Amino acid sequence: TAEHHGLQVTKPADVLNTIEIHRRAFDSHDVGAAFDRVIAVVVQPGVEFGNDSIDVYDPPAARDLSAVLDQAPQFVFEAHSTDYQPQRALSALVRDGFAILKVGPHLTFALREALYGLDMIAAELDGAGPLLRESMEAVMLKDDKYWKPYYQGAADELRRQRHFSYSDRIRYYWTTPEARAAVDRLLQRLDNRPLPATLIGQYLGGLAEAVTDGAIEPRPGALLLAAVRSVLANYAVACRAKGGS
Repeated sequence: TAEHHGLQVTKPADVLNTIEIHRRAFDSHDVGAAFDRVIAVVVQPGVEFGNDSIDVYDPPAARDLSAVLDQAPQFVFEAHSTDYQPQRALSALVRDGFAILKVGPHLTFALREALYGLDMIAAELDGAGPLLRESMEAVMLKDDKYWKPYYQGAADELRRQRHFSYSDRIRYYWTTPEARAAVDRLLQRLDNRPLPATLIGQYLGGLAEAVTDGAIEPRPGALLLAAVRSVLANYAVACRAKGGS
C-alpha cells in the first residue's frame, strides 16, 4: 500500500534456513520423499509495485541470492509481484534462477486499460460520452471493502487510484452484476463492428501496430483478448529463454 524505497532482497542465509526448516518438518511427519519433489522456494529478488511506482529488477543486487541455487540444485526460485516488469527484467529474472514468475494484477490492469479505451472509442463513434468509468465508480463507491484499506489521499487522489492504481483493486469488481451489465452495455454500443484504426491508435495505442499488420482483428472482443495476451507474451518470451514457467 506504500511506495517502496530500498526494497530488501531476500538474504541467502534466510533461504537456506527456510529450506532446512521445511526439510526437517517433512521428515518429522515421515514424508521426506515428498520434500524431494519440491521444486521452488518463494523469495524477494527486489521486484515490487506500489500504487504508482515499480521496483524494476536489478541483477547485481540479487547476485548473492541467485548464487544460493548452486548450493540447492533441487530448487529454482519463485519471484512474486513481477507485475509491470519490463521484458528485459523478466528475461533477466529467469536467467538468474527466478524461473517461476508470479503475475496477476498486470493482467487485469491491461484488461481495464482496454475496456476504458473501448469506452472512449464508443464515445467518439456515437457521441454519447464515455460511460463505463462512471459506472465502475458507482460500483466501487457502493461497496468499498476491496479498495478502501489500500488507498490513501484526498478525494481526487482516491478517485484516481480506484481506477488507475497499479494495485488494480478494481479487479475485484468486474464480476459483480452491475459491472458485468456495464461492460455488456459498452460492447453493445460497439456492436462488435470493426473499429477505425485511427481510434484504436488513439485509445489502444499498444495494439495499433498489430491491428495494422493484420495480427489482431479490429473488433472489441479480439482487442480485449489481445491486451491481456500482450502481457502474457512478455512472460512467455522470458520463460522460453531458459525453461521458466
